Amino acid sequence: MMINFNIAFLRYDFTSKNIFTRQWKSLILLVTILLSTFNYVHAEDRVEDKFRIAIGGYIVPGYESAVSLTDPDLGVGVSISPKDTLGLNTKQTVLRLDGQYHFNEEHSLTFSLYEISSVGNKVLETEIDWVDKNGNPVTIPIGASVNTNLDYDIYKVGYLWSFYNTDKVKMVAGAGLHITRIVMGLNSETTSSGVDATNASISVPLPVLSFGLTYKVTPRFSWHIKSEFFSIAFDDFEGIYIDNTMGLEYRVFNNIDLGVALANNSLKVSEKTSDYKFTFDNRISGVMIYVAASF
Repeated sequence: MMINFNIAFLRYDFTSKNIFTRQWKSLILLVTILLSTFNYVHAEDRVEDKFRIAIGGYIVPGYESAVSLTDPDLGVGVSISPKDTLGLNTKQTVLRLDGQYHFNEEHSLTFSLYEISSVGNKVLETEIDWVDKNGNPVTIPIGASVNTNLDYDIYKVGYLWSFYNTDKVKMVAGAGLHITRIVMGLNSETTSSGVDATNASISVPLPVLSFGLTYKVTPRFSWHIKSEFFSIAFDDFEGIYIDNTMGLEYRVFNNIDLGVALANNSLKVSEKTSDYKFTFDNRISGVMIYVAASF
């Protein structure tokens, strides 16, 4: 039996790990070539950067998720924690890519993407109630062996306006689009016949507002904070998103920065259909360690 939750703005299949891995390998190769061609001179001699790309590790000590299906009329149903109920391993280190292109000193475009994938295996200690393709309730019984995978992919694009810019302080505000793709697969082996479960999906991307502050302690050393947030509700869809980052950077050469940052984000989305109301609630916190190239 397979239960798939596919929350996606991009409709083509990303479930193949080989496809995603090849994309990351290509990006790493490109960044490596770019880094190898830069002139390593002192930061005091640097010129204004047009493009910046940062690549590094996002260390996630663990994250909390909740998935629920409820009857839209009665308000009753089931809510499970993939970590506790299904035994997902949420501790991991993932690759993260961020970029920024400056049109001029005041206006720029940004992007960010990373994937968090978890797998787990557990013998159920409690029953899991769900619905089949006809909207009828089904039950995965106690003692069933389940193999689970949860892919949580984030894609962000945005526009930033630098409304205050001095030698020491830079303040920006902007807006963008946050696209979250969630795929959850569950294989269950029981002694009874298979359960024909339904798919639950949400395919609406969330717009976000953002604010950022960078302060240069010295020409080479700086700290920064950035926040993104939005709340939206229309028809049968609701979404709340908050993302905060606080970090330090040191420019070791003219084009190279080393950085470390604390990051956390939370996302809660729900959509009501004629058969059920599907809700996904997720909170992630971690540490980013990265190298950034500017040219």
